[in-house]
Amino acid sequence: MNTVLTLFVAVLGGLIGLRLRIPAGSLIGSIVASALFNIISSKGFIPYNFRLVAQMVVGGYIGLSFSRSSLLQIKSTILPLIMMVVGMFVFSILMGLFLHKVAGIDLATAMLGTAPGGITEMSILADSYGADISIVASMHLIRIVSIVIFLPPIIRKILVLLLDH
Repeated sequence: MNTVLTLFVAVLGGLIGLRLRIPAGSLIGSIVASALFNIISSKGFIPYNFRLVAQMVVGGYIGLSFSRSSLLQIKSTILPLIMMVVGMFVFSILMGLFLHKVAGIDLATAMLGTAPGGITEMSILADSYGADISIVASMHLIRIVSIVIFLPPIIRKILVLLLDH
């Protein structure tokens, strides 16, 4: 019964997130609703097999985003992409080590919380590494919401500055 109730709350939260036009609203709404449900009732539950199926669905969805043309675009920009990935890895590792030392967060949680990735992917990895999923998801949720709120106006200003001059 707890599984059905948890799924109902998650779907309801996802629908509310979509209705409010929150970026990634279905995911963020589901996270917030199921977190609140579990915090208030301590009855949230989804069986491990459901998690595996969800991971397969997410994997399939991500896999379908690749096409021949996207691979050709990657091929033409491979050196800058490698430099970007290495830079992001180094920065996220340094930030993870910093959080581990300063905030006392366990190392796996700190590393996965600062890794460049989405909430879903990093939460799945956190689960498989025994890290604190709620902290990893919270860190990525805060990062994504901050990016969605603050980055568009910054990009707009940069475009205006660069295109007007």
